[in-house]
Amino acid sequence: MRKTLSCFVLVAGAPLLAACSMTRVAYSYADTVVSYMASNYLDLDAAQSEELRPLIVRFHQWHRENELPVYSALLRSASQRAAKGITVEDVAWGLGNLRARYRRLAAKAVEDVVPVLATLAPAQLAALEHKFAENNEKYAKEFLARDDTKRRRAQAKRMLERFRDFAGDLTPEQEARIERFALAHERHVALRFEDRQRWQRDVVALFRQKRPSQELSRSLVEMFEKPELRRSDEFIREDKRWDEDLGQLVADLDRMLSSKQRARVVRRLLDYAEDFSVLAGRQAA
Repeated sequence: MRKTLSCFVLVAGAPLLAACSMTRVAYSYADTVVSYMASNYLDLDAAQSEELRPLIVRFHQWHRENELPVYSALLRSASQRAAKGITVEDVAWGLGNLRARYRRLAAKAVEDVVPVLATLAPAQLAALEHKFAENNEKYAKEFLARDDTKRRRAQAKRMLERFRDFAGDLTPEQEARIERFALAHERHVALRFEDRQRWQRDVVALFRQKRPSQELSRSLVEMFEKPELRRSDEFIREDKRWDEDLGQLVADLDRMLSSKQRARVVRRLLDYAEDFSVLAGRQAA
């Protein structure tokens, strides 16, 4: 279910797609994609799929009307900050907004689709567990390999790709700074993976309790809105350190940006802001 909700974040809420034109195409079909993913993960029967479809369409419309204008405004503000120079405080502002929007998105999605989630049968929960296990195995193989060199290379590559998406080609100095950050936070990657597995186990256990829809909804919403309640002290400590170090990393990289790189970052943010404005039915000024 988290994967399904994350699909909306990726195609609707987070400016991480490869091209601006693709953002509009992907979002336009988001309800279809999410319906497919839900059926794939939960092995829904025909009646459940039929009941879920209008719920997702309604949720998609709510998201278009209420969330996209907020994303557009946040991205315009981010572009202005990038044009002036990104500070540690700017990064904290961005992370805070991203997490707040995701939690709102997830809580609303749960409230809307819980009538179907409450009907999941034991065989469907077994299918969900199997899907979780498949994805976890793939993730661990790629990013948590026992071989130190392979693991560190994969984690650094993922970080480098994220920065290249916005800044374009990086200098050797910029790449080295990003790689040092990735190396310093290997434990955080492992802890996030453990947290994801714990979350999956808790969700399946919650479904197996066969609670009434309203009670199930409250419990699921709390899991999204207050994830820290079930996290270890080590995770919270390492997550805080990751946030702080990421802020310093971005501020350091900002000072290394060429005029061409900065212009690309600003343009990317503005392009996504315009995309979200258009998708929300509000033409950018």
